Amino acid sequence: GGYSFYKDCRSERTLRWLPENWHFDRPGRYIYIKSKDEGRRTKDEKSKIWSATYQPMRVKPQFYEARHGLGYTQITTKYNGLVSQITFFVPEHDDCELWLVKLTNQSKKPKELEIFPYAEWLLGDYHLELRYRNIMNLYNRVWFDKQHKAIFAKKTASWGDLDIQPFMYQAFFSSTLRICGYATRKNAFLGRYNTEVNPAGIFADKFKNISFCSGEDGIACFKHNLKIAAGKTKEFAIILGQTETNDIQHILVKYRKLSNCKKALTETKLIWKKRILDNIQIRTPDKDFDLMMNIWVKYQLYICNFWSRSPSFYHEGSGGRGYRDSCQDSEGILSINQELTRKRILKIASLIRKDGTSAPGWSDTFGPAGHRPNKDHQVWLTNTVSAYIKETGDTSVLSEYVPYLKDKWIRGWEIDPNYKDGPTTDGEGTLFEHLERNLNFTFNNVGERGLPLIGHADWNDAIDAAGIKGKGESVWLAEALVRSLKMLAELAELIGQKQKAADLSNKAKTLAERINEICWDGAWYKRGFSDDGTVYGSKINPEGKIHMNAQSWAILSGIVDKERLKKIIKSVDKYIDGPHGLALFAPAYSKWNPKLGRISMFSEGTKENAAVFCHAAMFMIVAYCMAGEGNRAYKSMRKLMPNVQPDYDLYKTEPYVYSEYLVGPQHPYLYGEGAFTWLTGTAGWTFLAGTEWVLGARRDFEGLRVDPCIPS
Repeated sequence: GGYSFYKDCRSERTLRWLPENWHFDRPGRYIYIKSKDEGRRTKDEKSKIWSATYQPMRVKPQFYEARHGLGYTQITTKYNGLVSQITFFVPEHDDCELWLVKLTNQSKKPKELEIFPYAEWLLGDYHLELRYRNIMNLYNRVWFDKQHKAIFAKKTASWGDLDIQPFMYQAFFSSTLRICGYATRKNAFLGRYNTEVNPAGIFADKFKNISFCSGEDGIACFKHNLKIAAGKTKEFAIILGQTETNDIQHILVKYRKLSNCKKALTETKLIWKKRILDNIQIRTPDKDFDLMMNIWVKYQLYICNFWSRSPSFYHEGSGGRGYRDSCQDSEGILSINQELTRKRILKIASLIRKDGTSAPGWSDTFGPAGHRPNKDHQVWLTNTVSAYIKETGDTSVLSEYVPYLKDKWIRGWEIDPNYKDGPTTDGEGTLFEHLERNLNFTFNNVGERGLPLIGHADWNDAIDAAGIKGKGESVWLAEALVRSLKMLAELAELIGQKQKAADLSNKAKTLAERINEICWDGAWYKRGFSDDGTVYGSKINPEGKIHMNAQSWAILSGIVDKERLKKIIKSVDKYIDGPHGLALFAPAYSKWNPKLGRISMFSEGTKENAAVFCHAAMFMIVAYCMAGEGNRAYKSMRKLMPNVQPDYDLYKTEPYVYSEYLVGPQHPYLYGEGAFTWLTGTAGWTFLAGTEWVLGARRDFEGLRVDPCIPS
């Protein structure tokens, strides 16, 4: 299953994937197997046609195993005396993926087989395909090239409103086996009213060579004839990719040699081993905890740093990388890859405008993102830079000159009607100056209470209506700003900018006093105020009474005193904690609240409507450690760990990577189900929480600070 893309998951999608089919794993990468020597299926015989990866035909195998390693996935099945093992991976330096296939005949008779590797093309912009499905395929051109022994595919051009561009790449599909047949048109191969479950080209013995597809849904499918003696094994590889046309011949020639495919797999495993295993290792009495920290959360963290949030089965596939996400991901990976973090810091800094606002992200294809910025983005990069300098001692990064961004956005939220060009640069300044502009903007962009405006969202993207009139304020953002101001004050002191350090510290002090005076609600901190002044996250609210982020960040920012700290922890215990972990807030919203937005539109307990939001739970776990609450921190981490879930029929998602959230306690029947795995800020904060706070090996300006907060 799944899909492939080239540089960007939106604009350079290679294989088709349908968002409504994520439960069904279709379409995908398939290998059909047909046993010729045993005849057609009858009522009394086992099926003689099956798929080596179970999907799409779902013929029940005698044995099935899906093994996910570092940099590869391997699926093994046994059926009709034939063991098939397929290893999928992407070589480090070539724009392709390889399917290494091993077929072993464990029966006592020779087998005569027909093998059909299959994939469906999308080619180009995923969002346009979703919107104009029956138009976009009219641009498809797919053909079998006899000379190159490959199927090639491309669009005639890349459509854009008043901006049609050449289609720069070409997709390709080839095999190390002798090609005995080929198909390029989906409907002709599947047959009328059929799906991938029962393609007529295989089931009805009607396989016909289809060398050209023009203006239809395109596929890549080969027919191979294979004879395997009893007890023997045959191996081959499928090569699938997308790149500039002048690179394709090199890739095909290289990987038609099976030995080169195997060598590439070995190299890929070694690369990932070095990334994951040749650095920080922990050893505790909890081996499940060790497994996640030593291997899988680091693996997930790398994937988040490589691809941010878009290329998942749950998200919208909009492409690019997020500003806030990338700040946190690159901080999370810092202790195992300082070089990546430094490069990412300078890239993110180039998204800051002279007014101190930030573009919400960027794409390697399209450049800075053009949609409306979130109000919280300005506070995150300072955290990352502070952590980087604590880790490396490299204060020179603060003096690096970085360009400022100029685009259509002005004053943080308005569009300049006179600006007609695309994104460009607007002079340059040091990294420190960029950070200072970031925080000064947020400090000055406040409402009537002196708290930062929330605009159309802060960290919680779903509180998207509380500030759309330009008056709503965010308590959480005020707390996060205090934390960042303190960090930037430390950096200013470090480079001898004493007056700026004092100014930043005074701003942090002023804002902290403001929060404590206005936002304390008796037993916890309020979450914010909507455009008309209505408070949310308060004891007076029947729903959304207490929000966890306002409590955790009161601790993270250091604004809370000892007496209020005790009350916060008691309130979180009472209202937020549960058998499956810490919920984002309580109670969930049961009906739409137009003053808050889509946070109240989700089903209770899902997404930002009071789910057990793992990212936010990690904020609270770090806060627990800062408060000396080792038992609470560890217990809360265990509840979220994917490899120790008590009921996987309920949890449903992968047991080796973190979910964005588990469905929360007020859902009528799904409480505890995992969702939105892989691409989540949970990975970075989990690694920080586990290594730096629970185990306490924490970077500091003076060196390594060892200050564990372990359970009793």
